[in-house]
Amino acid sequence: MIPAMGDNGVHLLGIGGTAMASLAGLLKEKGYRVTGSDQGVYPPMSGLLAELGIDVLTPYHPDNVPKSCSLVVVGNAISRGNPELEAVLERRLPYASMPEVLKELFLRHRTPVVVAGTHGKTTTSSLLVWLLESAGRDPGFLVGGIPVNFGVSFKTGSGDAFVVEGDEYDTAYFDKGPKFLHYLPQVAIIGNVEFDHADIYHDVSEVERAFRLFANLVPRNGLLVAGVESERARAIAAAAPCPVSTFTATPSVPLMGDAHWTSEALTSDASGTHFRLRHHGEVVTETRGQFWGDAAFRNVLAAVAATEPFGVTGDELGRALASFRGVRRRLEVRGEERGVVVVDDFAHHPTAIGETIRGARLRFRDRQIWSVFEPRSFTARSSMFQNELAQALAQSDRVVVAGVLHSPRLAEKDELSEETLVEDLCTSGTPASFVPEPDDIVRLLANETREGDVILVMSNGAFGGLHQKLLGALKA
Repeated sequence: MIPAMGDNGVHLLGIGGTAMASLAGLLKEKGYRVTGSDQGVYPPMSGLLAELGIDVLTPYHPDNVPKSCSLVVVGNAISRGNPELEAVLERRLPYASMPEVLKELFLRHRTPVVVAGTHGKTTTSSLLVWLLESAGRDPGFLVGGIPVNFGVSFKTGSGDAFVVEGDEYDTAYFDKGPKFLHYLPQVAIIGNVEFDHADIYHDVSEVERAFRLFANLVPRNGLLVAGVESERARAIAAAAPCPVSTFTATPSVPLMGDAHWTSEALTSDASGTHFRLRHHGEVVTETRGQFWGDAAFRNVLAAVAATEPFGVTGDELGRALASFRGVRRRLEVRGEERGVVVVDDFAHHPTAIGETIRGARLRFRDRQIWSVFEPRSFTARSSMFQNELAQALAQSDRVVVAGVLHSPRLAEKDELSEETLVEDLCTSGTPASFVPEPDDIVRLLANETREGDVILVMSNGAFGGLHQKLLGALKA
């Protein structure tokens, strides 16, 4: 239970995380005094916190925790030994996890719409929020990125719907269950289910079990939206104890032909795609928007299907889809210098990397694609996806692999081999280089790229400020 919130404010440990920074914004909108601490905070959340007027105290120190504090929110990156957590425990201050606080203060008396899946959560959540916002529903939301249409990753909203990006990662050091089990889903999306988060799940069956538990939270008067192209999501939907709506971006495949929602891409170019959406075979809307590739349209279909309980019309959907401007760090053009375009993307799982490169090929037709990949997440830097990463990156014209971000939780023998990855790429016919340091990558690309090239930077971290350094070097 969340204690009664007094006037002494809320302190967030690990405030720089995407969900924690967004929660800080919601708490400020609700009128609470917010403080927080972290270290190594990077964009876009560092910028968001600055705009909110919240100073990030760093490094962690017991004195950062206010003398009087109504509540301390403990982020899931915080573990025993953190000096501020130890101070909280010793002083017996009230504390809770981020999902607990979100549930009790923002979700319990709304209609939670929870977006889950291994890939596409942030874009689907952001698009769903924009569909509801454009239709005048004034949703609340917390997503794990910054939708360009809003400029922030959160909003309290006054409407019935509250959209949450539902993460299957664990909740806190004292609660190792998935975050999304806290979110009281009335409407739930499971876009796809694959193996990820190898640091907390042993195999894909454990991941699937977490999603089954999530689906079992949806009440009989709720709705589960499921992507039938994912075998595991399809199986979970088939066993769900609630109404189900399904979608596919490839309705021509026999197995997918009975999906409720389908899409049809008509034409595509650098400015976007002209497409139709169908519900039970009937055209709901035909419009044009900034979407490229099947993965993008799976996100579109999932978001559109989830608006059904809120009565959003086809005309409203068409206008919103046409005006959606994407999400920061999702195929985001950071700039262009000397005719070379620098694109930023959060992709780090092999499936997401492959989909991102295919989307970039549709957006930047007939241009040379350089993929620059930083193996930073636990999954990306472990050897289990060694072959899959090579296959995904091989869809590029040229590849640069940065050094693995080493972790004490991963034995050296279980780490991704950058040399093997580069060797496999070269053997398959894709020129590749292993360049460990960001500054050396900048020098390589500044010398070897030519007018018309596209540099697709993929990392779930700051990557040493690579994007701005690249643009600066290209300009010079």
